Amino acid sequence: MMAILAALSLASALADGCFVFKWNKAIDINEPTQKAIIFHDAGREDLLLQVKYEGPLEDFGWLIPTPNLPDVREGTMGPFYELSKLTQRHFGSGEGWGRGRGLDTLSNGGSAEDVKVIQIKTVGAYEVSILSPKDAGSLQRWLKAHAYSFPEGKSEIVEEYIRLGWYFIAAKIELNKGLGFKKVPATSPKEAPGAATARTTLQSKLSSGELHPLLISFDTPKAVFPLKISAVGGKPSEVSLYVIAAEPLLSRFIYGQSVERLGQKYNQWEAEKSARQESRQKSHQNMSALGLQMFLDSFYSKDPRDPIRQRLRDYTREELLALASEGERTVQKDELSEIYYAPPGELLQCLRVNDKELPACRKSFSRLKNGDWYLTKLVHTFASADMRDLEFEPAFPALARTLSQPVGQIPAQILGQLGPKAQVYLTQACSSTNSVERLNAVIGIETSRTPGFGDTLAVLLKDPTPAIRLHTLRALDANTVSRVVDTIIALLRDPNREIRQEACGLLDNESVDRTPFYLALTRDPDPNVRMSSIGIATWINRYAPSDKVFQETLRLLKDPNEDVRTGALHALLQMRARISSQEVPRVEILPFLSSRDPEVRGMAYALLRDGPQVPGNPWAALPSSETLGLLKNPVTMARLMGLKNLQSTGDAEAVELILPLLTDTNKLVRNRAFFVLREITGGDVSENDPAKWQAWWKANKSSFRPKQTVDQNKE
Repeated sequence: MMAILAALSLASALADGCFVFKWNKAIDINEPTQKAIIFHDAGREDLLLQVKYEGPLEDFGWLIPTPNLPDVREGTMGPFYELSKLTQRHFGSGEGWGRGRGLDTLSNGGSAEDVKVIQIKTVGAYEVSILSPKDAGSLQRWLKAHAYSFPEGKSEIVEEYIRLGWYFIAAKIELNKGLGFKKVPATSPKEAPGAATARTTLQSKLSSGELHPLLISFDTPKAVFPLKISAVGGKPSEVSLYVIAAEPLLSRFIYGQSVERLGQKYNQWEAEKSARQESRQKSHQNMSALGLQMFLDSFYSKDPRDPIRQRLRDYTREELLALASEGERTVQKDELSEIYYAPPGELLQCLRVNDKELPACRKSFSRLKNGDWYLTKLVHTFASADMRDLEFEPAFPALARTLSQPVGQIPAQILGQLGPKAQVYLTQACSSTNSVERLNAVIGIETSRTPGFGDTLAVLLKDPTPAIRLHTLRALDANTVSRVVDTIIALLRDPNREIRQEACGLLDNESVDRTPFYLALTRDPDPNVRMSSIGIATWINRYAPSDKVFQETLRLLKDPNEDVRTGALHALLQMRARISSQEVPRVEILPFLSSRDPEVRGMAYALLRDGPQVPGNPWAALPSSETLGLLKNPVTMARLMGLKNLQSTGDAEAVELILPLLTDTNKLVRNRAFFVLREITGGDVSENDPAKWQAWWKANKSSFRPKQTVDQNKE
């Protein structure tokens, strides 16, 4: 019987560096019930066919139909080992994919009429007969007469082959020749010397799928794998197949099933979109809650293992989540980047190979000439009802037809990796009136990272579909960017934030000579352009400080648009390693501490803490007087941030600023304010009575010495 294989998943690519390849021999060699290598070129097919059978040797029989008169020779396992290793290096072993079960064989039967026996010969361990029967009945009688059996009620399958003029190869283990088997007189109760060992060796190889294959050659305009005859056994079968040809080939049946399977996965992915968003949100919340927990506990001890942190813990998870969400701005979600992904190998495993990579195959297939070939690997488990003869057709048109489907980015990725002939289909798809097809095509260009699509991408940068504009930007290579820079600059006005960010990333590679151009754009009426251009101007001058860029950034700190002000603050943060602290006017930065936005407060705080530090306390972030913007901020985390800063400074001014926090509306602030006061002053005053603390401070203010300073002097 014969076997074909289906698309495997692209599990892992060949890695750089210290990648160690481990060949999974069993999954390709020992597990499939049938495996074959097809080499098709110039209208002729060489089929290296191997079978796995675990029953008694005497019961083994094999019937193989071919469309034209075959030539049968002994093959070797070398090509199977070679191609298994080669494809596993590129695509992974495919562990976890569905595997099949035993081969349908013909076992013992009897006599013949109207069957033309073209040849009977020994091929290695097999006795091979090449037959041309008149009808199914005559073939069944011949099989029975020659110790084969054929399942009842399955003659219509054989009849169809005969009607088409096919030939049959009948093969069984040659027990009288080959591996040392000899006929023994009936009076002898034992096998000839060495026969038992030979039988065991043969049985082991056949049951493990490593007995030498048959090499069958025949004329056929298309590569074909006659699988339908395997349905006579009524059992499922896993088949594994490698196809080598001058162009990528695929089975429409297997490819169609793979597309359908991926479509089902895509539908499930779509249905789970809300669940994924909720999961990401929960993950973000959990990370925020963990960070807040560490921050809140740090007031009491810097050591996470200190029991005091556990004892004074005064919050619930819900309170942490509420704290994290307070003051957060609503921003546009990055939805354009969310695309369905599946390993391309789940659809089709195909790669370009050179004959020098296939020395074992060259020995078996004499017509495998010098040059490049395409190798396709398929593995599929067939139910009996699905078994059919598989004809192979060019893969490129089939892949191109799938580009308009929701899963079309997967065939697009495959086309992008298979060279110029395949990439023509991507170029054509980019001009489609179907936006899904255009999007999938440009994703294929993006993932292949292949140059030569400049003109196509230049058009797609102006596509009305936002996702296409985004992925076109990502598909641009360095050479193409210089040709379409004006179009990319125009995308700084795009209403979609993801697109503007991607455009900025490409323009960051502009030369320093372009600085005046981008500084001029900082006065554009569009706030998105102003924000983007100051970021680009800052980045292209990252290796040499620019006073003009610095002064323009300071001006934008007072821009009427909040996003522009935030962008200017970010630009200053990028420059901070190259400008002295005196150049950053603190008076311009301090107002940002009053922002409700945690990102803005964080950047302002980072800029200010790089300034002059408090004498005697090198770890202080800001002088106590500069924390007012934080302490009066309506956002709880901002006030806690200010309190944490005062815990570091620990001076008299810090005490003055902490006292109002004893009556804060949030218990987390109040509790830590009481603790910090005791820590700074050493005072033993009730934490539940702010008035007593006010009285204590009034009485002790003139003689106050920070406890931290006293402790340092003792040391």
